[in-house]
Amino acid sequence: MLHVAPDLSGVIPLNAFEAQAASVRDLAAGVMDVSGVAGTALKEMQEVRDAGQWAQARDGMYRFEQDVMRELEAGGDSEHLQERWKKALSERLPSYLPARMSGPVRERVAMARENLETAGSIYLQKMSHLGQLEEARRYWAGGVESAVEQGEAALAERRIKEGSGIFVTGEEASRMAEEAHSRAALNRAVEEVRRDPAAAVSIVSRQEKMPETPEEKKVAEEAAAAYGELKRRYADALAATVSGGGLLRDDGLANAEKHGLISSEQLRRYTASRDRRQTAEFSGISIPEDDMLLCRMTSLIDEDCGGEEDADALIEVATSGLPAVQVERLLRRREVMLGIPRELRRAASRRLSAMFRNGAWGPPEDARAAEEWKRVQTELAEAVKRAPEQPAAEMEKVFEKEKRLQDAGWVGFSDMNNGKEGK
Repeated sequence: MLHVAPDLSGVIPLNAFEAQAASVRDLAAGVMDVSGVAGTALKEMQEVRDAGQWAQARDGMYRFEQDVMRELEAGGDSEHLQERWKKALSERLPSYLPARMSGPVRERVAMARENLETAGSIYLQKMSHLGQLEEARRYWAGGVESAVEQGEAALAERRIKEGSGIFVTGEEASRMAEEAHSRAALNRAVEEVRRDPAAAVSIVSRQEKMPETPEEKKVAEEAAAAYGELKRRYADALAATVSGGGLLRDDGLANAEKHGLISSEQLRRYTASRDRRQTAEFSGISIPEDDMLLCRMTSLIDEDCGGEEDADALIEVATSGLPAVQVERLLRRREVMLGIPRELRRAASRRLSAMFRNGAWGPPEDARAAEEWKRVQTELAEAVKRAPEQPAAEMEKVFEKEKRLQDAGWVGFSDMNNGKEGK
């Protein structure tokens, strides 16, 4: 029988199988090594992420504590601090934390929140007790200050004794009592000045002795303020009476002169003008208007109204001897000029006065010059009344117009009328 040998040409030798198996084992071992390295790297990445989130959360909790505690300390409500603290923890704290946090970070934040709540509550409890004590101390100090302001030295001393050893030491209480006595005496003097304007006048006009101590200076300052208020009210009443056509009585004027509210020259001038106008009225004759006086009073209003000399200017106008209708017009002009910066209207008034003195409309003693001065004063007031938002530009337009007229040799309507009358 013929035996045919098997075809082994496609069969892998045994040693080749072993080589492949070894390769597979090596590959599996490599995969395991790579897997271990990747797991370690991933874990490290998670730890870095958690550390960053925790840092953000910790910073947010710190800012939350600073903000809320600052608000609670400034609030002044010592009775509801705990409630406000817990409400802030539940409502406001989440906005200070990162929007996304891992599980471990959330656990750490929860523990930190509990610690923060406990520590904050303990601190606020102490602050609440201190706040109640401070509130009581303020109430006591307010009682002492009230007694001093009223000039009640004995009452102030009694209240200081009540707080001695509680709110202040014995030494501090003694010092407070001494200060209260001096301040109470000072406040009595100040109150006396406020009640009696005549006392203020005597202090203000006293020149032989200047105030030296702080107490004397304060009394002098209060006296000056009281005198200034008295003079302002008197000036308003005086101007309203004269502009309304009323007459000032001799006894009232004499009393005002006695207290230094008007000068003897103002008293003499007003009474002379008043008597002259009354005589003219009874006689049926008219008194010509004094344009020069009107222009001077207009300049006074433009330059001094609204400032420290406002009351003096009103008194000067009211006692100038001008008729009631002109005083009333000056008061209306004053209302307009009060809306213009003082430096601007003062500069314009002085510029116009200089033009008058320098003969811009002829010799200053000429009646025509006073008429032209009055005309330009009226134009200035009308200009700022039309455009109060830009008074400087409007005033400058008036001056430019006047300069052009003078450069062109314009002589004014009064000269034209005089020329017609002469023909």
